[in-house]
Amino acid sequence: MIATIASHQLLSLRRQRVFAVSMGVLVAVTVMAGILGWSSHRTIIGVYDEAVKLLATRGETAPPNPFLLKPTLSMLSNMVIYITLIGALVAIVIGHLSVGEDKATGIGRLIFSREVSRTDYVVGKLTSSAIVLAIGMVASALVSVSALLIVNKSMPSGGDLIRLIGFYGLSWLYLMVFALIGMVTVLLSHRRSLALLSALGVWLVVTFALPQFTSGLRPSTALNPIIDPVSTSQTFFKVTANARPYSVAEQFKAAAGRVLQTATAESGGATIVRILPIVGLFVLLTLAAIRLVHRHDFSRSNLGD
Repeated sequence: MIATIASHQLLSLRRQRVFAVSMGVLVAVTVMAGILGWSSHRTIIGVYDEAVKLLATRGETAPPNPFLLKPTLSMLSNMVIYITLIGALVAIVIGHLSVGEDKATGIGRLIFSREVSRTDYVVGKLTSSAIVLAIGMVASALVSVSALLIVNKSMPSGGDLIRLIGFYGLSWLYLMVFALIGMVTVLLSHRRSLALLSALGVWLVVTFALPQFTSGLRPSTALNPIIDPVSTSQTFFKVTANARPYSVAEQFKAAAGRVLQTATAESGGATIVRILPIVGLFVLLTLAAIRLVHRHDFSRSNLGD
């Protein structure tokens, strides 16, 4: 039954072109990150070549190529921002549609007129969202490898490929949290527009409000995945900083920076600790979705616009 529900949802997303649009958006932002990384690489190399020529005329030795001193995957650091901003919005839409369509069209009444476990229903819907987002992450990873191949003129090393897999695996987990947020808000709301606006409100809180609240940074500065939050002398932020480990957006950006080696190095155990809040939120939202589906009366459900 789980496979049937998941396959039906995937077919629905394909018919509504949501699947194609989602893949297009995720691939497009990955291409954008690659172009920005290539442009940065080209600028740095151009400046370095001119500096080498100038120093040669003076009989001086040129310093090492600055690009060679940067981590190989640093050109993909913008992907951390794009996953946090755009990827999360795509995941919310996918999660919203997975349950919202059933409530709005009355399919939910038809499904539960048969002997269908409500837990299986949630797992099936979650499985379909997981498959769509996983395909998106695989496509993005392939584009990232292509970008690295073009810039470096060689295939990424085995270590770099492992780090890419780790980064996109972590990104998939982060996006699944927002897919669940899209599902839960539909189950809590009587109107479809209100459900989507509620999910967007949660996205704003997680992405902007909590990082600013726990670090004292401006919202635009809080998006930077490379620079750690600066310390502040204000007592208020000294207190709220204690909640920073529970800010999933900050922990995702920090862990992703460590995986891509664009942030300050730390032990593997410390990086795993950063991922735990994301895992915990994923589990809590999954349990909440199962509970809400068990309590929801789909026979009376007709989610309005």
